[in-house]
Amino acid sequence: MEKDKLGTYVAGLRKSQGMTQKELAELLGVTDKAVSKWERGLSFPDISMLEPLSEVLGVSILELLKGESIPVEEPITKEEAIELTKNTIDISDSEITRKHQKNRMIILAGCVVVMLLCSLLLNLWNFLSDARHKTVLTEDLAEYETTLDQTGNTVFTDPEAAYHKILEECSENEETVVLKEYLEILKNSMNRNDEEER
Repeated sequence: MEKDKLGTYVAGLRKSQGMTQKELAELLGVTDKAVSKWERGLSFPDISMLEPLSEVLGVSILELLKGESIPVEEPITKEEAIELTKNTIDISDSEITRKHQKNRMIILAGCVVVMLLCSLLLNLWNFLSDARHKTVLTEDLAEYETTLDQTGNTVFTDPEAAYHKILEECSENEETVVLKEYLEILKNSMNRNDEEER
C-alpha cells in the first residue's frame, strides 16, 4: 500500500461526496491539516482512524488500504488482504517512529536552548558580579597606592604601609569584608618585591 495512492483515493471520495477537508476532519475528530497531509501522501492515518474513515467515505477498510475500489465480481484474496494489512502496520509503525523522533528532536532542541539560556544568564550574572566587585574594590583601594605588576596583578606600591593601614582599619571597625582581597594584593606586592630584589 502506498500513502500517495490512499491519499488520492480519500481525496476523490471526499470530493465526490461534496465534503471539504474541514468537514471530513470534523466528522473524524482530527484537524483539517491532518486530512490535507493524508490526501497529499505526506502522512498516513492512524490505524484507529481507518474504520471511522471508511464509514464516513462509504468504503471498506480493505478498499482504503488498497487505495482503490474493489469490484464485487473480483473480491480480494486472503493473501492480498494479509499483505495489505501487513503493509499498513509497517507504515503505521514507521509513522509512529517518525513522530517519536520528531518529538525527541523538539525536546532535545528545547533542552539545548534552555542550557544555552542558563549559561548566558550565569555568564551575565558572573560578569555583573565581577564588575560590581571590581568597582567596590577600586573604591576601597582609592586611599591605598596601587599599581599593576608585569603580569597584570594589582599590587601595593608600598606593601609595608598598606599592611599597617589594613591593620588600622581592622581595629577601627569589625567589617573585614575586603580584608581577604587586600591581603591577596599584599601577597602579590610582596612577591613582586621579592622578585625585584633577586
